[in-house]
Amino acid sequence: MGINPVAFLLIATTAICMLGSLHAEPLKEYLWKRRVVLSFSADKSTPERISLLKQIEQYQCEFDDRQMVHVDLIAGSSDHQLLSRQFSVPHTDFNLVLLGKDGGVKLLTSQPSLENVMTLIDTMPMRQRELRSGSCR
Repeated sequence: MGINPVAFLLIATTAICMLGSLHAEPLKEYLWKRRVVLSFSADKSTPERISLLKQIEQYQCEFDDRQMVHVDLIAGSSDHQLLSRQFSVPHTDFNLVLLGKDGGVKLLTSQPSLENVMTLIDTMPMRQRELRSGSCR
């Protein structure tokens, strides 16, 4: 008794689609809870990546107060490939993507300026409501 080729193709396609959604799962946990800063770097020693990590450390309170999380993606990893395709990130040494709490792309830049990211966040209506209860000011 052979396997129906159409049924096999349907099962294989479904399995591949399910696998793809599992890779995106880490971002789904932040939906409506956190703003996500995705950094896409060519390697761990990319100067822009190092600069961003230092800025996050230096401004940790402000970073946390804005309910942000950083997802550090290095070229060659499956998550880097998947998410760079999902968010149409150019293939350069460094890119930063800011996702709002709604999961939408708010910023795509090659500049690792946390100050610019926080300034943009502070203009958002949802952030204006949060400012009333901020702990860093």
